[in-house]
Amino acid sequence: MPRAREGGKWVTETIEVFEGEKRIYIYKRPNTNKWQLFISTDNEGSIRQSTKEDDLEKALNFARDRWYEIQGRQRSGLKVKREKKLFDFAEEFLEEEKKRISNVPKKGITQETFRIKKVHLRWLQEFFDGRNPKLETIDRRSLYNYGTWRRKDSRTPPKTNHTINSEISTIRAFFTYLYTNEWIDQVPPMQSMKTEAPEELRRDYLTLAEWKSMLPTLNAYRKDKSTTPRMIYNRNVIYCAIVIMINSAIRKGELKQLKWGDLDHNPHLEGEDKAIHHLINIRGETTKTGKPRRVNSPTQVWFDRLRVLSGIPKAGKHFPHVPVAYKDDYIFCKEGKGDQPFGKGTWNNCWREIKERVVAAGGDWITKKNISYYSFRHSGISFAVQRGVNHLKLARNAGTGLRYIEAFYYHHEAELSTGELSKGRTFFAKNTEVYEPLLE
Repeated sequence: MPRAREGGKWVTETIEVFEGEKRIYIYKRPNTNKWQLFISTDNEGSIRQSTKEDDLEKALNFARDRWYEIQGRQRSGLKVKREKKLFDFAEEFLEEEKKRISNVPKKGITQETFRIKKVHLRWLQEFFDGRNPKLETIDRRSLYNYGTWRRKDSRTPPKTNHTINSEISTIRAFFTYLYTNEWIDQVPPMQSMKTEAPEELRRDYLTLAEWKSMLPTLNAYRKDKSTTPRMIYNRNVIYCAIVIMINSAIRKGELKQLKWGDLDHNPHLEGEDKAIHHLINIRGETTKTGKPRRVNSPTQVWFDRLRVLSGIPKAGKHFPHVPVAYKDDYIFCKEGKGDQPFGKGTWNNCWREIKERVVAAGGDWITKKNISYYSFRHSGISFAVQRGVNHLKLARNAGTGLRYIEAFYYHHEAELSTGELSKGRTFFAKNTEVYEPLLE
């Protein structure tokens, strides 16, 4: 049997695990019968932990197994100390991700992306039944089927596999963080879900008939006086936002960050057009592409209404008629607070109210389609395609790719192609079913 070693005040009955090996021994503390383990590592100092055994032979077996594990990890270049558990490391991972938050597109992640990553890791914790397991006890094979669990057995399965794959991407990044920092020796494999076709995920747009039927509801919503002055202000701002998006085809994210200094008159216009059309300068840091652009938009009247709502006095000869002191104020701002953008909760609450009113007015189409604020941008592009606007100019104005514009065109191709498809046909009579000569 290994011999005892001399101990101190808090270390009694010390026993060498391997005879002559001074870097490992077990011992007892004065107030417990459980054997304790001491190991001295090469680079990470000492490890002290309980064997949770009061039987000497079992404690020695535990100590030897731990020694072999530590030696193996050191030879593999992995860290030895692992007092922290899985979700303690998750907090470290999120702290690192938080440092990546940036307002500059494609230079990091957004505040919203960071929030979603935290949600993803909460689902991972639910996958482990709320436990905080030790890294060495994780069943890596079970993680392979995380997507299936999320789809079939989680508390609230997501609507799309696209969402599940986004969660898997975050979880992989977390385990990659553990691997890079040498806490684990490999990243657990996780099976991705078969994603939906892009057209299934794309937000729907409104038809012209749906937009016309929605307008009276929007007007009634903004004119409703049976609410607080604050809500009347909010509703009118939302109304202007919707009309501007559907006429300019700019993104909601771009719209929300517009400042009065981003608006400009168009010096090339004359007559009636000069009082309708204007330019919107989309700053690179406010768009998802990271590229600035100038948008031609027929929305002077709606921006002027927003100026009045914000209590900004009219000034200057040219649009937007805003004094220099207000150039850095947000256009879509909280009432009386130009330095604070419209709150996310206000956007969401107003949209929920609008959808309820549309349904009450007989527009159940809004619940059958994937309609959101973003749909008004898509609708604006769709209407422009129907009007026959040049695809390249439309793509540049909307800040999107030509292929995206052409995808809209294909939706309307049949209704827009009567002239082209009728070339060479002979129409004999209006009441006959034979519209062209029969071929023999």
